[in-house]
Amino acid sequence: MSKKLLLPVLALLLCASGPAEAGYDNFYNASASALKPFAADLGSLLGSGSNQTARPLGFGGFDLGARAMMQLKPSHNNTVLKHDNIFGLGVIQAEIGMPYRVDGFVRGGSFEGVSVAGGGLRYGLWNVSDEKYKVNATLVGMANMATHRYFYAVHFNTSLVCSVNVPVVAPFLGLGYDFTRLEAQTVGDAALTGRQVRVAEPRITAGVRAKLNLGYLAAGFTYTHDRALVNASAGFRF
Repeated sequence: MSKKLLLPVLALLLCASGPAEAGYDNFYNASASALKPFAADLGSLLGSGSNQTARPLGFGGFDLGARAMMQLKPSHNNTVLKHDNIFGLGVIQAEIGMPYRVDGFVRGGSFEGVSVAGGGLRYGLWNVSDEKYKVNATLVGMANMATHRYFYAVHFNTSLVCSVNVPVVAPFLGLGYDFTRLEAQTVGDAALTGRQVRVAEPRITAGVRAKLNLGYLAAGFTYTHDRALVNASAGFRF
């Protein structure tokens, strides 16, 4: 995949993370009953879209790409975000391969007033196989922080990701759990200032990844807490 084609794709992915006004500023008017649903939705965005293959990079390998995550509809009682409105986040993610089938990664971005910073580790469960139709499997641990002028969130994620070595377009499947702690900072209801909520939700993701020379494109579908998300990524990997 040429740089002339990949760079516009990366830009489109970043723009896609906020296809409409997400409305995170509406958190100022949040009610107590909306805090947990909002935390669950935010945690799902932070946890999805970070992995599109279970093959470790290998020592000295490198991956740099954009990740966009979008939820198609807010959870019930999430009155912070508009009903039937798509909302999302986007990050740039950099990864490096280390010995013993371990990859490390960091990620960050700022969209619709929400700044995200995080990172984690992946561990390949068995020796890497590049043979056709062989399965690779990876355990993932990740942590993120999301800050906004009205709220602050800490997110932890554990996942098992599997992918199959299919030529050109390879499928992947991920099973995970998102743990999110949300704290209201500055809100209209003074009684909620400093209020914390915690949520934990399972998550399943399925998708495909296309390899194009040193570049790749990937898309996935995530289901969690009765809501659907889509994610996309593009980048360089070598």
